[in-house]
Amino acid sequence: MTRQRTRPLPDHKTDGTRFNLRPATERVRADSLRPGNVVIESADHPALITKTAHNGGRVTLRARYIWSATTEPDWPLGTFHPAALLDRAKKGEY
Repeated sequence: MTRQRTRPLPDHKTDGTRFNLRPATERVRADSLRPGNVVIESADHPALITKTAHNGGRVTLRARYIWSATTEPDWPLGTFHPAALLDRAKKGEY
């Protein structure tokens, strides 16, 4: 369960939407990501990790955009080397 934000987000983070499209991020290894983490798929496209799989020295991630309904299917975000660096939203951004 995510905590509801009590103050409005600044316009530069939402681009006129109700979603935080530009969270503060930190670079983390692909093998440290867990379901529930939010990563930046591309500019203004934060994606919630729904599943992770560690197979044969690779990390496979499945995700859903933060604005997607929980009933929408997730999709493959990609398969990465465990040491690949990805941008994860910092704690408190979601």
